[in-house]
Amino acid sequence: MNYDDQFQNDHFEMPPVNLGFSPKKDGNNLAIASLVLAIVSVALIFFGCLCINLIPAILAIVFAAISAKRNGKMSVPAIIGLVLAILCVIATLVLIGFAIYIGMEMVNHPDGKVAMAAEQALDGYFKQNYGMGFREYVEQIYGNTTMN
Repeated sequence: MNYDDQFQNDHFEMPPVNLGFSPKKDGNNLAIASLVLAIVSVALIFFGCLCINLIPAILAIVFAAISAKRNGKMSVPAIIGLVLAILCVIATLVLIGFAIYIGMEMVNHPDGKVAMAAEQALDGYFKQNYGMGFREYVEQIYGNTTMN
């Protein structure tokens, strides 16, 4: 009889090896991920990435919901992540709506207060960075325009 045949016929099973830790079955890791993603979403708002910040905010909401479902209750990081993410989504929608309102106001009323305030802000920016006003810069780049 061959040694390999003898070894294959024995039904020898290795005992389970304990490495000192076991992966958690609860959703606490997802709650922490929710909190981190919500903080990233807040940071992206302050850096002006309005549409991009919706991705981590939505993921934070989803992770908080999954964490709550796995645990049976919401942990503190999941609650904070959920609240921050919801506030980020609301703030983003408000800021986008405000930007759309300003753009529409400038298009519909080019001689109105909003358009004049925007032109003054652009003039200040262009004088500081290019040494000329907004209209002079546009005329220099694009030639004679119909901006009046």
